[in-house]
Amino acid sequence: MSEHQRHEGRYVGRQVRVIRARRGISQQVLADRVGISRGAIAKYENGERPVDSRRTLHALAQALGVSIGDLTGHEQDRLDPSSAGFHAAVPSIETALWTAGNTTRTSPLRRLEELKATARQAAHLRRACDYAALGPMLAPLLTDCYQHTREATGTDRDTAWDVLATVAYITAQSASRRGYSALAWTAAQEIERATANIGGTAGPATAAFTHSQILLSRPGSLPAALDRAVSTAQRLAPDVRTLGEVETYGMLHLQAALATAALGGDPATHLDEASEQVDRLERSVTGASILRNPTFGAANVTLWRMSAAMERREPDQVLELAPTLAPETIAAEGRRAQYFVEIGRAHALRRDYRQSLHALLRAEHTAPQQVRGMSHVRELVGHMMRTARRELTTGDLGRLAKRVGAVPA
Repeated sequence: MSEHQRHEGRYVGRQVRVIRARRGISQQVLADRVGISRGAIAKYENGERPVDSRRTLHALAQALGVSIGDLTGHEQDRLDPSSAGFHAAVPSIETALWTAGNTTRTSPLRRLEELKATARQAAHLRRACDYAALGPMLAPLLTDCYQHTREATGTDRDTAWDVLATVAYITAQSASRRGYSALAWTAAQEIERATANIGGTAGPATAAFTHSQILLSRPGSLPAALDRAVSTAQRLAPDVRTLGEVETYGMLHLQAALATAALGGDPATHLDEASEQVDRLERSVTGASILRNPTFGAANVTLWRMSAAMERREPDQVLELAPTLAPETIAAEGRRAQYFVEIGRAHALRRDYRQSLHALLRAEHTAPQQVRGMSHVRELVGHMMRTARRELTTGDLGRLAKRVGAVPA
């Protein structure tokens, strides 16, 4: 790598340029494959324009025959010391899932009530995006849950399957956020297997939601991501009754809205359906299951409206929605961070980099492990470093760029 390359930082266009050259593909050929102009390819490669659209990122990866991570440098995120605890725990988590907990025991089996309490603590850590603390908890939790499903009887056995489904969901979501999509997919399948033993719609909805999220990050899989969410929602709709079922069914429609927007469609129907499910919450019967999504509510629906608008590159709508949502009403730190990220992206599309930086710093302060691992944040910050005025790049922006890996630390 040349001295110039070291100082220009990491950005998607640079990876596109390197991989395109290796493939022996001209800018025009790549532009034709992606369906954009050669000039746009040149601007991406020269760092004059950020790749800030999911559709464009997926199209570039598909045209070049590489993964999203090959373009975003996602593998480098695993070197982030703030979340090293999670990455170190991944082999043990994989073993727990592959063996269904049939591993050499190093500690006494915990009582079921203790497992439920620990699962709730793990759920809190996931919502707070504290992956470093969460990672080491997951394999022992899974192992104990599996053993209870084999040994318990009656209602205790149902509870064990319920706790296992909850821990599998926490595992799937965390693994997906940290770049382990295959592990996340396996964990999501365990949600379905666990809830098949106790019935209800919350489990299948949660599994489909997670699978759709994983597909949304894969080139060429946007239609499948949408179909997984929509078809599952349609199948489950007649049987949704309890509080947890309404929450997870509503989240399916939010995911369908995001997938629709990523495909260039109008997400309004799914967003409106999610809003109707928020109204339905008060009329729902509270179920005993702990497999729930307590962040689902009016504030979360507004946040997903912002995300869907951002997918459609509608910054004005994002900034119109933002004042209607008080961030302190968003239940989870990770979702609050997403609120500020969407505001930052919207300001950047309008080339108001000072306001964009302010929002991104608030996002990082809210959930540092999550925001520092977001490839679109890195791409945006790197673009601002190349284009913003010098007085901005030498202060907070320059320090943020090092923390997110947009430039060498």
